Amino acid sequence: MNNINKNWKEFIINEAGLNKIRQDMLDHDTAFITAFRGDIDDKSMCLYIPPSEEELSERDKMGKNYRRGESNKRNNKELSAFLLSQGYGIKNVQGSYIENFKSIDPKKIPREVKEASFFVVNLNDDPEFSQEIIDLGKRYCQDSVIIAPKGEEGYIYGTNRGKYPGLDQQETVGKFAGGETGEFMSRIKSRPFVMKEDEEIETYEGLPGKQRQAAKLIAKRVDKEINEMNMLGEADLQDYSKGGNITLYHYAPVDADEIEVDPSRFGKQSYSRREKEKSSYPRSFFYVNLDQAENQVTPGKTLFSLEFPTNMLYSIKDDPDGLVDTIRHPTYGFRNDVEWTELFETISKDYSGAYYSTTSMDIVVLFEPVKANKVE
Repeated sequence: MNNINKNWKEFIINEAGLNKIRQDMLDHDTAFITAFRGDIDDKSMCLYIPPSEEELSERDKMGKNYRRGESNKRNNKELSAFLLSQGYGIKNVQGSYIENFKSIDPKKIPREVKEASFFVVNLNDDPEFSQEIIDLGKRYCQDSVIIAPKGEEGYIYGTNRGKYPGLDQQETVGKFAGGETGEFMSRIKSRPFVMKEDEEIETYEGLPGKQRQAAKLIAKRVDKEINEMNMLGEADLQDYSKGGNITLYHYAPVDADEIEVDPSRFGKQSYSRREKEKSSYPRSFFYVNLDQAENQVTPGKTLFSLEFPTNMLYSIKDDPDGLVDTIRHPTYGFRNDVEWTELFETISKDYSGAYYSTTSMDIVVLFEPVKANKVE
């Protein structure tokens, strides 16, 4: 008990009555997430802003019945539908947390907010599980999400522009504590959660047929909203340009002085699955900031780099030719492998590649093979 602040995993392993939850955390990546917000109308810290009433009215005129307004109950329903449709298992978590934790802004005072959250289990070991959870946290403007990778220490990850922990900042989980018999209680930086041990994991396969259909439809819309959110990056292309060139970085599972990075091999790696879902148009991927490289990409791989002319890249964020506004569907926005594919195809006619951002990194994609040299 004395070492609980140092190693919550050992405490869970030794706590009586927590076998199911313990096994979930030992066998799979897990996470805590909610779409619940204390002040749902305050969007000042959010990365994604839902459509305004005026925009919804315009969409209604086009024959599409969009929901009006937001509610915590509705957002949590959407969140659970998305999680289930991705093949994750979920358990309901009832508890509370401190919103605006560590804030000194008199307009955003810390306060306890009771919420309904989810304990999420990566049942199929999806390599993009952590990124999915982070994207959902950003979509629903959460201060943070909690991720516990299998076999590793859990951490809090900031998913809005709030004071704590801060956007894209992470902090190691400091404490997990057992509650009453048959319950799982964790307190993380004054954020308590309670989970009933006897609750079974809910899965997509366990839903009735009509609920599965509804979950898929909801998940499709949430995925579209995440795609649109991902187009809005913080850094401009020119921020990375030096002397008319930009340094591109690529990890590959080979040890050589030089390699060819060929778009025809697109989609062969498990961690590029989501990007292939976005668009099947062939392209190769490059980092422009190594601090943003994902943990599932770098282990056991060699780093390569090349210098590439900045003027041969199209900035989707700046959209100098107005392609985004032209191609965006007035009702559906950017759908996977529809408008996204048309956008990449259109860009490739005049440019060798494109620059855009996700919620966690800035990316360059190239449409043609290039040579890259090993970084010593």
